[in-house]
Amino acid sequence: MTHHIPDGLFHEVWQLYEGGHSSDEILARLLKRQVNLDIAEAVLSKVKTMQDARKRRRGLRSVIAGGVTLVLAFLITFLLHVAGVDTNIPLYGLTTIGIGLLFTGMVFYMG
Repeated sequence: MTHHIPDGLFHEVWQLYEGGHSSDEILARLLKRQVNLDIAEAVLSKVKTMQDARKRRRGLRSVIAGGVTLVLAFLITFLLHVAGVDTNIPLYGLTTIGIGLLFTGMVFYMG
C-alpha cells in the first residue's frame, strides 16, 4: 500500500531525528498535526532505515581506516626494526589507534 507523503514531511522528520528527538516524540508531534498514522509510520521507517545505512557506512570507513592503520603500524615497525631504530611509538601507538578505529567501526556497523 503506497501513501502520498506531503512535501517537506520527510525532511522535517529527518531534521527532528538529527536534533535528537526520539521516534515516539516525532510520532506524537506528527499525530498532533493530524498526519495520517500510516504515513507517519512510513516516513519514520524510511528515515530510520536511511540513518542506519549512514551509520553502517561510517562504521565501514572506520573499520577500513583501522585496518590500514594496523598494516602501516606493522610495516613501519618492521622497517624501523631492520634499521635498528626504536620501535615503541609505532608498535604501541599506531597499533592502539588502529585497534580503536577497528572496534569503533564495528560498533557503528553492527548498530
